[in-house]
Amino acid sequence: MLEIVGKVLKPQGVKGEIKILPLLSDCEDFAYLKNLEIKKNSYKIQSCRVHQGYAYVKLQNIDNRDSVENFRDEFVYANRDELPKLDEGQFYISDLIDCYLLDENNQKLGFIQDVLNYGASDILQIRQGSEEILCPYLKELFLQTDLENKKIWVDTKRFKELTESED
Repeated sequence: MLEIVGKVLKPQGVKGEIKILPLLSDCEDFAYLKNLEIKKNSYKIQSCRVHQGYAYVKLQNIDNRDSVENFRDEFVYANRDELPKLDEGQFYISDLIDCYLLDENNQKLGFIQDVLNYGASDILQIRQGSEEILCPYLKELFLQTDLENKKIWVDTKRFKELTESED
């Protein structure tokens, strides 16, 4: 399974290296990766260094700036198997997809259809019947998470504040 691990910011230098903004909880985890997927193509990592919160990656068989210029602003994916094991209570954002949102009384509020990322924060795309709503991913919104059974309990008051618009 592929996970979003970063976003290409720009080419770095003239030899085909790219500067990546890591979207992992620890940017040092980039050192574990052997392969990346960008624009639905798989690339083997030749070298990787992490400096000041950014990953600088050189892909095998890509040796000039022009070859990576079209990667600018693209999301970078890696196989989940290459990432370090998560600690207890941690999860990947993609694990939230297809989870039901429940209130404190176990009433279904909808289900998470997708998780969008526009750079600032993750946005949950939630299906409520025939309606689709967007809600920012905020830890304080979630009361309890049971990913094995695809259930997430939310603070109803906070959920409504974030999702209901005033007309």
